[in-house]
Amino acid sequence: MSIHLPGGGRLAEEEIRERLERAGRHGLAAQTLVDKLGESWDEQEVRRALARLAAGGEAIEWNRRWMAPRFTDWKVATLKRLANGDAVAEEGGRGGPAHYVKQRELGGARDGDRVLLKPHRGRRPKRRGELPRASVSRVLERRHERVVGTLELGEERRWLIPFDPKLHLEIEVEGGEELLEDTYVVVEIERRPGRSDLPLSGRVVERLGRIGTPGVDVLVLLRHLDIPEAFPPEVLEAAAGLPADPGEDDLSGRRDLRAETAVTIDGGQARDFDDAITVERRDRGGFRVGVHIADVSHYVPEGGVLDLEAYRRATSVYFPDRAVPMLPESLSNGLCSLKPGVPRLTLSAFFDVDPEGRVRRRRFARSVIRSARRLTYAEVRRVLEEPRPGDEKRYGPEVLRLLFDARDVMRLLYRRRVARGSLDFDLPHGDVILDTDGYTVDVKPGQRTVAHRIIEELMLSANGAVARELDRRELPALYRVHEPPSPEKLEDLRETLRTLGISLKGDLAELPPSALQAALARVEGREEEPFVASLVLRAMQRAVYSPEPRGHYALATGDYTHFTSPIRRYPDLLVHRQLKAALDGDPQAGVRALLPQRLPAIAEWCSTAERRAERAERMILQWKLVRLLADRVGETFSGRITGVEPFGLFVLLVDYFVDGLLPVRELDDDWYEHDPEGHRLVGRDRGRVFRLGDAIEVVLTGINEHRRSLDLAPAPPERDRG
Repeated sequence: MSIHLPGGGRLAEEEIRERLERAGRHGLAAQTLVDKLGESWDEQEVRRALARLAAGGEAIEWNRRWMAPRFTDWKVATLKRLANGDAVAEEGGRGGPAHYVKQRELGGARDGDRVLLKPHRGRRPKRRGELPRASVSRVLERRHERVVGTLELGEERRWLIPFDPKLHLEIEVEGGEELLEDTYVVVEIERRPGRSDLPLSGRVVERLGRIGTPGVDVLVLLRHLDIPEAFPPEVLEAAAGLPADPGEDDLSGRRDLRAETAVTIDGGQARDFDDAITVERRDRGGFRVGVHIADVSHYVPEGGVLDLEAYRRATSVYFPDRAVPMLPESLSNGLCSLKPGVPRLTLSAFFDVDPEGRVRRRRFARSVIRSARRLTYAEVRRVLEEPRPGDEKRYGPEVLRLLFDARDVMRLLYRRRVARGSLDFDLPHGDVILDTDGYTVDVKPGQRTVAHRIIEELMLSANGAVARELDRRELPALYRVHEPPSPEKLEDLRETLRTLGISLKGDLAELPPSALQAALARVEGREEEPFVASLVLRAMQRAVYSPEPRGHYALATGDYTHFTSPIRRYPDLLVHRQLKAALDGDPQAGVRALLPQRLPAIAEWCSTAERRAERAERMILQWKLVRLLADRVGETFSGRITGVEPFGLFVLLVDYFVDGLLPVRELDDDWYEHDPEGHRLVGRDRGRVFRLGDAIEVVLTGINEHRRSLDLAPAPPERDRG
């Protein structure tokens, strides 16, 4: 088996770790490891795996022999520099055993670097609480090799201001003399061997553009978060070798659904359409639903260059003005996009819904469809809620019937889901509006209409049906898992809700989602509903991918997976392959390629990449909204307090969906004391209270471009406003 299968590198590392453990203090030479692992891995793969283990501190090379760390006198630790130039080195990350390293013994290591540490023998701490001493023998992994930031021109030197305000590095920049101060650049750090007392030196390796230029913000985030952008030539070549449309051979053995009325429903700006629906009303009540998903796996075989690149990206990333796709556009927007009027290969999930909203029979098939119409959420909402006399002529009776039937089956499924305790968050969000040049000119409330709910409910049902099928057949796969909230977070939530007059009832150790649902119902339709929903959401665990179907708390269901978006999510692509294996009656699917052993690494990486993409999408919205408000300094805005800290209040500008900080120093009418249990600031003399969730009027006093943040102050009483 090759390491070059998704998750395969982890298997090579595990085998190396096992052999190093057995070798003990004698260790093994690299060539010996290559020879012993030669049946499964080639030499380059073994050496790459050794390099990863060394970077992670899981294998140590000394005197040309590799050993497990516990059989050596060295420790693997992460450095935290102190103001005096010395450092504390913590084993195993934050909270692990620590050593003190003097500046002269850092060996060129910098803050955040992962190092090989040599404890000083025979030197015990002289005072209680004093850390044992150590010196750095080797830097295993640099925390920062490239840094994104803007240039600051001094009298004699040029310095980089890192994009990340938490990154406290002094980097003297060489090159790029023609660049201005407000230009974003990527700087590659050049280390001064053995010197940690001097500022870092770096050279400009990429110019990203001037602050405020459309598109530069996206480039900055892509480089900062290390999100792949351009596809390698071999990947583009593989994509270019595929046909523009399916051929007759591709249709063989598929269920032909081209005569059925199927539609796609997406956002107005969407370019890739990977899901289509069919709905048929049954004579005895209920519905037969078909969810048809682009069969990406037909064109992307496991282990090929397209597959490996899709795994490297793991997910598409969406920005207001562009997308960074998981697959080349010739697939995502072409061959695998369910465009209207052309045949497309799909994998279909069929299920019956009875009049009580219960999902009955589940069937799956390789299929081919021809979408009758590409619809947007906006026009579906209009057709269903504001029908016009000319709709039948414009859309045709079959499409109209499908939409109204889809609305009715959505209502059945939604009522059933809520009845079992599933949570339904409807958090307000903003969509930024760009002009033709790419500048942000406005923000409008994002909508979740009947059209969105149709697609949500049908996709949720299809995902659940596929998960149950894979679990029933005991095929290795990835599941979407959402663990219950911790009792500690629920206790904090209960106390916060109590200050708002909302009770959270039940045993927090085994609190069902229906209890949270009941709390949300208390504020349904009220002004504070979005805020309370955000509090409940903060108490939740993150949903992740897992090889085990451990249930989905928020959906109140046991089996759940992601099946409906293989164009933009790698786990869906993997699930498609396994569902096809189920259709083929192949119980050994994936086992021959060691898929069960690879799944933990795949799940971990896909979860990590998803969090990275979400972070990028949040950061770009915050940045664009901060810049949008740059010309509104001095104006008054309606807000709601979303956080209370000793140093001030975090306030959400409700019409702009962006947070700012109101420092406590701006509350100059009294001396305010922090009440952490009541989540409030209380005036000591006048008794004025600022409480979590309160509405508040604020003045925008400034923006901080470096931190992408807003500075706020309390608005004067209305009678005092000019």
